[in-house]
Amino acid sequence: MAKPIYSLAIAIAGILAAPAAEAVDIVGVYELAQKNDPQLLAAKYRRDATAESRAQARANLLPTLTATGSATRGDSETSIAGTLISDVDTDNESLSLDLSQTLYNRANYEQLDIARGQVSQGEAIYQQAYQDFLVRVADAYFNVLTAIDGVTFAEAEEKALQRQFEQAEQRFEVGLTAVTDVHEARASYDNARARAIVSRNSLADTKEGLRELTGQYFSQLDPLQAELPLQPPTPATAEDWVAMALETNPAVQSAHFAVDIAEGNAGLQRAGHWPSLSLTASVSEFTNNEFLIRDDFQNPIGTTSLEVADKEIGIRLNIPIYQGGAVTSRTRQARAELNAAQQDLDAQQRATVRQTQNAFRSVIAGIQQVEAFGQALVSAESALEATQAGFEVGTRTIVDVLIAEQRYFQAQRDNSNARHSYIVDHLRLKAAAGVLTGEDLGVVNQILD
Repeated sequence: MAKPIYSLAIAIAGILAAPAAEAVDIVGVYELAQKNDPQLLAAKYRRDATAESRAQARANLLPTLTATGSATRGDSETSIAGTLISDVDTDNESLSLDLSQTLYNRANYEQLDIARGQVSQGEAIYQQAYQDFLVRVADAYFNVLTAIDGVTFAEAEEKALQRQFEQAEQRFEVGLTAVTDVHEARASYDNARARAIVSRNSLADTKEGLRELTGQYFSQLDPLQAELPLQPPTPATAEDWVAMALETNPAVQSAHFAVDIAEGNAGLQRAGHWPSLSLTASVSEFTNNEFLIRDDFQNPIGTTSLEVADKEIGIRLNIPIYQGGAVTSRTRQARAELNAAQQDLDAQQRATVRQTQNAFRSVIAGIQQVEAFGQALVSAESALEATQAGFEVGTRTIVDVLIAEQRYFQAQRDNSNARHSYIVDHLRLKAAAGVLTGEDLGVVNQILD
């Protein structure tokens, strides 16, 4: 049992010792993740595996050629009362070449149609995985930026409230404030310390999330510019985005191909009632040599030889008459599977409509949130300054100051979250429509510092 634990320890040590890369932007993360993300690579290999279905189905329409050969040697001795009567050595050699070509088999053509659908569906599934991959890259990147801001704000809040706590203690010692103010300041400071601990843990987790995609850590990520351009979606209506999604969303396309495959499978099962016709041809040669020995010195006294050469060509017709009802049963089963695939398509279309509309609303709301939280941050900063000034002249209490400081730092967090979510929501909308590409991350890169 010690060996697996030792191996696990080595693996963990290797992860923890992974070197951190230099500062990188979102395109750099995308390029690394494209080479290292296990989910995307697995989707690619599954697509490549599915692509072989077409070649395998096409092989049923092509001829098959088989060569068979054998060589045997035998020795037969016959003795009576210890006296050798005969000793026969036998050599046999055979060679055959068999050709088969299907002239008509409806099932083979149905199988080829199914394979084409499977290849198309495999590509659609991969495109869905790629769209998801792009969103995961952006999500992981901006999660780290949000967490970095969270640590920055939490530590600044911790220091600010620590100063308030220390000042409250000093004022209490000289009799300028009540002990309740000290307790209020201490409680706020302790809460800030706890938030700082949570934020640092969150940052570590988001960095691990980015490493999951890229296989390495980064010392620094390029942040968003201070002035973030806010642009509404193009096209400008949810209806246009929904129409686009129903045409180009890979999940919808995959569901369409699933219906095509189910239709092909229904045809394949019905083909079990149809006859099939094939051409067969063969060439074979057989040689037999026998050496008969009768004297005490085992010298051959007689030899026989046989050579046979055959050539055959023919047409084979196979007419299925009755197979115990299996073909009819499989046909009913295929029809039921087709009905299920059509319902799955309907469900996927409805889900895509909902997802696209929600993504569109998120972008519109995101613009409003960035504007609102930006203004809220300005207002919170002004309110904090006014509250601090009022506290100094005795018109505001320390509780008012603590609340104002907490609101100010919360406004910073809200503003950071809104800015980062706005970018990711834009990408999610394109992914819902099935039109997200790596170039879109390049556009995001242009608004990074």
